[in-house]
Amino acid sequence: MKTSTPLSLVDQSRGESAFGRLMHFWRKTLGMSQEQLSEELGVSTRHISFLETGRSQPSRLVAASLADCFGLSGRDRAYLLTAAGFSADQSVFDSPELAAWMNKSMQNAMARAEPEPAFALDNFGRVISANRAWLAFMLPRVDSSLLQDPNIYELVMHPQGLRPHLHNGTALSCGLALYLTMETLQSDAPEGWAVLERLQAAGALPDNWQQLARRLIHTSDYPLALTTEDGIVNLTVYNDTLSSTSQLVQPRLLIGHIYRDDNQRVVSDAELAAVQDDHPLLYRPLMSAAIT
Repeated sequence: MKTSTPLSLVDQSRGESAFGRLMHFWRKTLGMSQEQLSEELGVSTRHISFLETGRSQPSRLVAASLADCFGLSGRDRAYLLTAAGFSADQSVFDSPELAAWMNKSMQNAMARAEPEPAFALDNFGRVISANRAWLAFMLPRVDSSLLQDPNIYELVMHPQGLRPHLHNGTALSCGLALYLTMETLQSDAPEGWAVLERLQAAGALPDNWQQLARRLIHTSDYPLALTTEDGIVNLTVYNDTLSSTSQLVQPRLLIGHIYRDDNQRVVSDAELAAVQDDHPLLYRPLMSAAIT
């Protein structure tokens, strides 16, 4: 007679609620019954059951208490809180192990991109680190003051940045301004408001940019129509999230790459050689960027 096979942890965790699935998974992984977990949290067994099935939604306190009860790592705690509908509010700089791992990923991504420009940035445009090719591209084209504490929005949109060298400068500035505004309105982060205020003070926001930006196609990637002595050179900036983990911690880190649309080199060997080895942005470690 054929007997049924017990369901695996994953099969047992296929509930309607993302939070409930994660909660069920960790409870089973730790070998806890609903009764044991209810005693740990000081809630009823019925409430534990309702949380796992999605019939009840957890408060932030309950979600955080569950993470503590399960002894979750910073990453897995962030997954649980995010599934509950709350921001993890976890800084990558508060976790040395996570910061070291993300720094390694960041450095490898930029190094693999050489001799094409690559840089790491956060979701409000602050440039964390850059490879040699990115510096070779930016140094001759932007005012040195913009590279003291560089922000990609200012580097592209500022009158002393790339803006005068771009055939599509106005349209691009409108689109980037809207993207930054959406990030800032969603998060109400002081960093976002500060960048917008600096852009406005510098005259970097085109007139009626809100209306113009509404008509544009918006993606995380954007074109740079660079005006040169030989005509317009079309480039594209591609932005990729550094890892899925970075979506659950702050800052959210991105890796930007710049490529020519005609597949030619963006910078020459001579331009690469001109970059000083001791430039502070050149492969700057992630933890160093936290204290600048």
